[in-house]
Amino acid sequence: MPMGRLLITGASGYLGQRVAYFAQQTTIWNKIYSQSWRNPALAGEHVACDLANQAQLQALLDRIQPNAIIHTAAVTPAMGAAMTNEALWAVNVQATATLAAWAAQHEARFVHVSSDAVWGGRDTAYTESDVPAPIHPYGASKAAGEALVEALNPAAAIARTSLLYGQNPLDPNTTMALAMVRGERDGALFTDEMRCPVFVEDVAQALLELAQQPRLYGIFHLVGPQILSRFELGQALLAWNGIDSTGLPAGNTSASGLRRPSRVVVDNRATQSQLSTILRSIDDVTRR
Repeated sequence: MPMGRLLITGASGYLGQRVAYFAQQTTIWNKIYSQSWRNPALAGEHVACDLANQAQLQALLDRIQPNAIIHTAAVTPAMGAAMTNEALWAVNVQATATLAAWAAQHEARFVHVSSDAVWGGRDTAYTESDVPAPIHPYGASKAAGEALVEALNPAAAIARTSLLYGQNPLDPNTTMALAMVRGERDGALFTDEMRCPVFVEDVAQALLELAQQPRLYGIFHLVGPQILSRFELGQALLAWNGIDSTGLPAGNTSASGLRRPSRVVVDNRATQSQLSTILRSIDDVTRR
C-alpha cells in the first residue's frame, strides 16, 4: 500500500538525485516532492525552496504536508567560498531543526543525512555510539544538526555517510581525480587520510529503506566496509572508469599544513545487521 507523500531535500545534489530517482522507480509513495533552491529537471514534483529561509521552509512543509522527509540537503566544503559560517548555520543547523521539529509535531518519518566529518580521526573505528568530536566548521555544523534532531525528534533516523562515488553521473571524487591526472587541477590526493567510501546507489536505497521503517531510529552508518585512502580511492575510481591513474598526484596531510580529519574509519556492522540494503565494498561494486 502506498505510504503517502515523500519530501526529498537537496534533490539536485549528488545524493539527492539518486534518492529521488530510486523513489520514482517504486510504487511505495503516492507523491514525491523534490526540493531544491533552483528549478532543474528532477524526478518527482519539483518544489523550489531556499532552506536558509526558515519562513519559506515552514510554509512549504505546511503546504505539502509530507508523511516522510529524507533530508539530504547540506552546505558542504565542495561549495568552496559559498560555505560560510552563516550558510552552515542556516542550512545544516537551523533548517535541519525546522524539518525535525515539524516532522515530530506531525508524526511524519524523518531521515537526516549526516557525515563522518563529525569526527576528527583516531586509530580505532567509530561506532554508532561514539560521541561526535569535529575539528572544522563543516563537521561542527553536522554534529550540531545531529544533536538537534536527537533532541527534537527522537524517533528520527540519522544516517552518517562517507565519501560517495558512482557513475551516473560521475561523482565529485572521480571528477577531481580525473582533472588532476589530466593536469587540469592542482593539488594532491592524500595517502594518509583514510575513509570508508560508499556507493551512492547503496546509500540512496538505504535511505529509502529507513524512510519506510519507523521502527528504526537513532544513528546509522551508511558507509562501505572497505578502508581506503583518498589516493587509493582516486586510483580505484579511475580504474573503474577505464582511465590510467599514472601521474595521479599523491600527498599527505602533515605536509599540506591543512587541519583535516585523518583516519576516520567508520564501523557499519551494527547498521548493516538492521538493513536489507547491502552496503558494498568498492571492490564488489567495481567488479560487477
